[in-house]
Amino acid sequence: MAKALLRRSARGFSLVELLVALVFTMVLMAGMANVYKASLTTYYTSGESLSSARRNRMSVDLLVDDLNTACMYLTDLSVPPTVSAAVPPFYILPNMPVLKSGATAYPSLDPTVFSDELYFYMDEALAFEGALGVAAPQKTAAELVVAGTAPSTADNTFVIDCGSATYAKQVKQGQLFSFKDSWETAYIKDVPTVSGTTVSVVAGASPDASITGMGSAGLPSKAKHLPNSGIVFFLPAQMVRYRIEILNLDPSNANGIPCLVRDQGTYNTTAFTPTAAQQVIAENVSGFKVYLSTNAGASWAGTLASGLPKSYIGFTLGWDGGIRTEVDAQLAASGRPDFKTTRGTEHWMRSVPTLVRVDVTTRTATQRSEYSTTGAALAYRNLTQSLVFVPRHSGLTMN
Repeated sequence: MAKALLRRSARGFSLVELLVALVFTMVLMAGMANVYKASLTTYYTSGESLSSARRNRMSVDLLVDDLNTACMYLTDLSVPPTVSAAVPPFYILPNMPVLKSGATAYPSLDPTVFSDELYFYMDEALAFEGALGVAAPQKTAAELVVAGTAPSTADNTFVIDCGSATYAKQVKQGQLFSFKDSWETAYIKDVPTVSGTTVSVVAGASPDASITGMGSAGLPSKAKHLPNSGIVFFLPAQMVRYRIEILNLDPSNANGIPCLVRDQGTYNTTAFTPTAAQQVIAENVSGFKVYLSTNAGASWAGTLASGLPKSYIGFTLGWDGGIRTEVDAQLAASGRPDFKTTRGTEHWMRSVPTLVRVDVTTRTATQRSEYSTTGAALAYRNLTQSLVFVPRHSGLTMN
């Protein structure tokens, strides 16, 4: 009898009990799955948002550094470079269509349709300075006139210590260099001779004197230069363009990726032509807008009263008849007494302190339903960061 009771008490769960337990387990697992999915989604969206913010911050930081060189003239501070009204030294093309590189039609699946283009002129200084070495004394222009002789190659040859062999190799034919003891500028007409950290250059008249602003005669020097005086090397008359362009950086994305790119080329009075390699500033940039203010930000040329951008486009209607005309209205109302308009000189920005506002909008790399306002369709999350400042050379009159 005891054995029979023991056998009945050792029975397992019944089928009903197993089914009930299974139902409770499935309900619990479903809840845990939702929690896990929500946590995973939060992880991905947070990471994508942070990545977008980093791209935004990086592009803004680079723009600050670059815009501080806008309208920087190193050739002759009293004689501005010769530019044309067709290609001014600073201008904006608002609401330009964004296309793929080499394409004429816009990919309809990408939300980026229009973007501003920013152009500015600069003399690009190299990242180092040299020191004038001790060499055979060059005759000045006055000494040559008194002697009644023409300048020899020795009179135009300078040995400069760059402090590094790497720096010395960056000095190239066609660059300009200025003596800091007098800010006299010369053109490197021949291929420099490099020896260790020093470079020997032969100076002459620049073939682009009318563009760079340097006198057509060039050297010989007007005055004796001190040994070890500082030398600044720079590439003259450069034009820079910022805009959004669709690039095929991801083979799995047939529509391409909108990128903020930087192009640079030697200034031309008729059209901008890039000559240097294109630089990708940031990927997944869905908006790039530039506004100007000469009344301390009380109003911004290019915006409606609501703060939204105006719809005019291109150079004639967008820049000359749009943004520049609005800047003229700002100056007429509250500009400096001697500067009530930008007309009459294309170098107006050098004399008029101008606030520049750049709005850079980056997007997440992936579309998700969580980013959609309806919660159904896939969408990107956009983040806009604004840069507002007066470029370093704006308002620094040249005379």
